[in-house]
Amino acid sequence: YEAGPQQALATATRMLKETGAHAVKLEGGERVADQIATISAAALDAEAAEQTIHDAIAVQEAGAFAVVMEMVPAELATQITGKLTIPTV
Repeated sequence: YEAGPQQALATATRMLKETGAHAVKLEGGERVADQIATISAAALDAEAAEQTIHDAIAVQEAGAFAVVMEMVPAELATQITGKLTIPTV
């Protein structure tokens, strides 16, 4: 993780996926602050994406006949479309 923020993110992501851990620990204070910020931002993005998926499913279950997505990244939109039985736009 000391190589820089993007390497820290790649390493943390790999560690979480391969080990099933729920957190990573970085040491170093100010010298790793950028790495921590990058990892934290990615985690928030992942949480927001997961919540968006849950929201779409809840809307479908509430009886919506379609879901219109705006400002949703293509990869996330594809995931949402795959989880719903109603049309998505």
